[in-house]
Amino acid sequence: MDNYVKLYNEEFGMDICSLKSLQERAINSIIKNDVICMLPTGYGKSLIYEILPIVCREKLKRDVCVIVVLEPLNVIIQQQMLKLGSKALTLNKNMCETWMKRLECGDCSYIFCHPENIIGEKNIYTILSKKAYSSKLVFIVVDEAHCVIQWGLEYRPIYREIKQLRSVLPHANILALTATLSLQGQKELQKYLLMRNTDIIATPPSKDNISLIVVPRPFITPVQKTYDYVFQPVFLELKKKGQDFPLTIIYCSGSMDWVGYGIEVAWKVLGDDMYAGEKKTRKPESGEKIIYTNLSTNLSESPLKIVIATIALGMGADLRHVSQVIHAGPPKSMEAYIQQTGRAGRDGTQATAVLFWNKSDIGRPDVTQAVKDYCRNCDNCRRSLIDSYFGFGSASSDKNVPICCDICDSNLKNDWSFTPPLNSLQIHAIRTAIQSFVKIQKIQISSMCVESLASNASYYVNAENILKEFKLSETIANALSSTISQLLEIQISK
Repeated sequence: MDNYVKLYNEEFGMDICSLKSLQERAINSIIKNDVICMLPTGYGKSLIYEILPIVCREKLKRDVCVIVVLEPLNVIIQQQMLKLGSKALTLNKNMCETWMKRLECGDCSYIFCHPENIIGEKNIYTILSKKAYSSKLVFIVVDEAHCVIQWGLEYRPIYREIKQLRSVLPHANILALTATLSLQGQKELQKYLLMRNTDIIATPPSKDNISLIVVPRPFITPVQKTYDYVFQPVFLELKKKGQDFPLTIIYCSGSMDWVGYGIEVAWKVLGDDMYAGEKKTRKPESGEKIIYTNLSTNLSESPLKIVIATIALGMGADLRHVSQVIHAGPPKSMEAYIQQTGRAGRDGTQATAVLFWNKSDIGRPDVTQAVKDYCRNCDNCRRSLIDSYFGFGSASSDKNVPICCDICDSNLKNDWSFTPPLNSLQIHAIRTAIQSFVKIQKIQISSMCVESLASNASYYVNAENILKEFKLSETIANALSSTISQLLEIQISK
């Protein structure tokens, strides 16, 4: 296979050293059979279909067309088109005449599309049935194949119709790629895609370089305060570390409202430090292209340090350099949990996944029993639980993992067991006391600064942070930090 890798690198300007064992096995298998590949995020599943045309051209002396059906993020297709260049086409409703002619002539090695742009499209079916494709080796790749099961019933029923391609291209083999499929899910996927003689290529989904930590989150009213328990300490740590803060994704389960609320908390905690560089009012970055570009670029060049996201972020994308994935609340399923935690550690370095939960969270009817059991678990290795759920048994996790989970090492929780956030009455008490202290000491400080000191009291216990933020003498900064520390201790003890 080394020769094929060399040709791949030359053709696409890449620097792949060699294929991994399961990549090589999948390539050899898909030429003869249908294949389900369940491999961890970051393993390199896309390389399997990217190198297929080169392997078949050199080994079998056959032309190849790979049709890749992707989940609905345009940025993933854009990334692939940029990598594969003139050998790739994208199917969409507004294809230009040049691309349509190329499609009709079969002048492409790769066709990328969302299900909506190929399934049920009779003109596309007609083109794919012609000699330009019947004379080639054709492979149908279903990326993020777990979506066929998870979304295909109600949310996006068209996913269940991908099987139509089997009748349009009866000679094509199907390659289903995912990081998360239970044993039952593997059986369902074969049924929904009409797969035949299927080879299952799988490895335990928990990545060795991600430490798994689960922390109970207190039940606080109003409900926003229970999210403050996660948001405030994380943003305060960002305020403290600045550019040294590790690239982090915070997933919010449920409503988009919690993403918006997280941004509000960030503004309150960070103020001018919401952005690096010039301090001026700007809107938070949004839009998938902006976020994906920054998360995929060189770490030193990216201005993003925290992304607050829903489950939509990250499917299939090459999000390098993410070091921390934080769940402010539990996801609905173990499949979603593995997909989302897998965004971290894609560059091979040690990473952390932290899941916060409370009884209200796991009381939601949409949270599966497996997730509830995972949150409540206090005895069994978390990696072992995950691998068992996906059909690998606890023996698969007996290998020596450097930093495993909070069950194997309870000290891992220490940095994530936060002090509950102050409520409005406590903040008011601290604010009033600071105002009195400032007045008595005749300290020249604005009401906005007093508000910041009260709202972020735990941060300003450190006098260095006061010196950093406000133009005050060291003596006054020490006096303020000492006062705030005493006030905070009184309020927390109540």
